[in-house]
Amino acid sequence: MKLALRAAASSSGSWLDRLFAAVTRWRLCSQWCHAGIVVGDLLIQANAQRGLHGTWDWEPLKWRLIDLGPGRDRLALALFDAHMGAAYDWPGVLGFVLPWVRGKRRKLYCFEWCALALGAPPARWQTPERLLAHIVTQGARP
Repeated sequence: MKLALRAAASSSGSWLDRLFAAVTRWRLCSQWCHAGIVVGDLLIQANAQRGLHGTWDWEPLKWRLIDLGPGRDRLALALFDAHMGAAYDWPGVLGFVLPWVRGKRRKLYCFEWCALALGAPPARWQTPERLLAHIVTQGARP
């Protein structure tokens, strides 16, 4: 299993996708705007267009891949099966700029999905840096 981090919108993304990526990086004070989990050649991600889904059609060279070892694959796939199709957590994302807005339990944005797959402790706002800190506390090196 790998944590996949992306610093820019997809090359096929619209101007709105690029704007959202830039605003996300700015608001989170992060170089990363999106994340997913890779098992084998399958990228599992949550995005606004499709919610939580898997894709074989992605460009690994456009992502920073952090290898977490094969021992987590089965659990990540089981979690994906259990949550596949979950809608995108717009309220959770909006909570980064409107702190009184809370995320929805059955919805996920990309960093929430990754935290779930990584077994990270629950947090109101998941960020790429929280994911990386969790990995480091588990003894892996990003």
